[in-house]
Amino acid sequence: MKWMWLLAPALLLAGRAQAVDWALFEGMPGIRFQYYEVEGRTAREIYDAMRARAPRGTEGLAQTIWQIDVDWHEQTRGSTCRVLDPRTKLSMTVILPRLRQVEGMTPEAFRYWRATRRGLEIHEAGHARIAWDHRDDFNRAAQEASCKSITQVAKVTQERIEALQQEYDRVTDHGRNQTPAY
Repeated sequence: MKWMWLLAPALLLAGRAQAVDWALFEGMPGIRFQYYEVEGRTAREIYDAMRARAPRGTEGLAQTIWQIDVDWHEQTRGSTCRVLDPRTKLSMTVILPRLRQVEGMTPEAFRYWRATRRGLEIHEAGHARIAWDHRDDFNRAAQEASCKSITQVAKVTQERIEALQQEYDRVTDHGRNQTPAY
C-alpha cells in the first residue's frame, strides 16, 4: 500500500492512453469502436505486437470499415419509370489497438505508444470523415438517375468513395506518415 501513490499516476496516464479522442470523430454519430489487445515493455515489442495482431487485410495497424447501403423506390406509369426516395445508411467500425498494461514499460515505450495511438486515431478519423462526408452522394446522384441507370449510379458512387479512401491511404502511406516510425 505504501507504493500506491506511485501506481496512481501510471494508471491515470494509461487510462488517457487508451481513451479515444472523441473530438477527432466529432459530428459522426454511430461509429462503433473495436479493439485488439497489444502488450510490450519496449517500443519494439509494442510495434511487433501491433503488427502481429492488426486487422487482417489491411496494410496498417488499425482499420476503419465503412459500408453505405442504398435503397430507392421506383414508380412506373405507362412506359415511364422514375426513381423516388433514394436513401443511404452508413455504418462504420473503427478497429484500434489497446494496450493491455503499462506496468514494466519503459518511458520511451510509453511515449511511443501514445504517439502511435494518437496517429492511428487521426488516420482512422480521416477514413471515417471521408465516408461521412460522402454518405449522401448517392442521394444527390440518384436525383438524375433513371430506373435503368440507378444500379449503375449506386455502383459508381461506391467506387468513387472507395477511390477517395485509397487516395487518402496513398497520401498518408496507410497512416505510416501519421505515426512514429519503427
